[in-house]
Amino acid sequence: MRVRTRRVILLLLVGIGIAAPASVFAKDKEPKVSELLKDANEMMSQAQTTYVDGEAKQAIELYRKALAEIARVERENPKRVSSSEFAPVRFRKALCETEIDRIMLEEVNTTARTMAVTDTRVLEAKRAERKKAAETNNLPEASVKLAVKQGAKTSDADAVVEPETKGEAAEPGQPVNLKEELEWAKDMLSVDRFDDAEKALLKALKQEPGSRDARFLMALVRMRQGKHAEATVVIDDLLDGNEADEPALLLAAGSYTALGNYAKAMDALDKAMKADPKRPDGYVNMAWLLLEMKPTDTTEAELYYRQAVKLGGGRDRDIERRLGIRPE
Repeated sequence: MRVRTRRVILLLLVGIGIAAPASVFAKDKEPKVSELLKDANEMMSQAQTTYVDGEAKQAIELYRKALAEIARVERENPKRVSSSEFAPVRFRKALCETEIDRIMLEEVNTTARTMAVTDTRVLEAKRAERKKAAETNNLPEASVKLAVKQGAKTSDADAVVEPETKGEAAEPGQPVNLKEELEWAKDMLSVDRFDDAEKALLKALKQEPGSRDARFLMALVRMRQGKHAEATVVIDDLLDGNEADEPALLLAAGSYTALGNYAKAMDALDKAMKADPKRPDGYVNMAWLLLEMKPTDTTEAELYYRQAVKLGGGRDRDIERRLGIRPE
């Protein structure tokens, strides 16, 4: 009797096994995404720690290894790659790529800044090339001088007569190449040579007082120097009659925030987002502003931050830490 009972139970189990679809067993055998990402997560964690410790090259290498591991996971699970359960895999892949690009860019900027602060020969050479390229379609220098002397109408690019020595004022009556001075001001600003940037901008503004770009850069110089009250004077003038100037509005918000005028900063960011609703900068800046105003209430700030990311803005580890957003 016991033997017969065992046989019946065995037959029932076999029958159930035969009736059950093969996908059930296959699914049970498939490892969870968290298990698949275990090695990649470890590499990314090491990369972040290494970068914080100042080892940028090693951090990049670790992120690349994590990318290779993620690529292996995708290759070995082709049917799951496009599924919703693989969203964490795709997120980590994008995050690794973004971090590699960001660290490499920071390294390039740091190297350029360190070199240029002590040695501006590279920038001087760059300026000389721009001057040479601006000589009226390579006409002889004498022809350029004659055209200017006779009052011939020339474009900004054609108005250069003779390169002036860096830091020296132009000769009386000598036209200033507005484009060249603005480019030189940007170069000087990039290496924190604020006085030299200001000299170039003053020459540009003397030549063309209404230049929007020159005034914008002057406001930026003031901000970088920490002279936010002076910067707001320039920015307010820049926005007078042109309240849809989104870059100027973002600049204004920065100055107002530094001065503690949060209401004006918020108004500027509102206008910036209305001027260009698809640009993420205004949203992420609003998120930071709201965190500054209400550090313990992160709900609204998180909404703005997530919208910024949705619009293509880069993920910010600092703000995600403040908002309590954990890596997916």
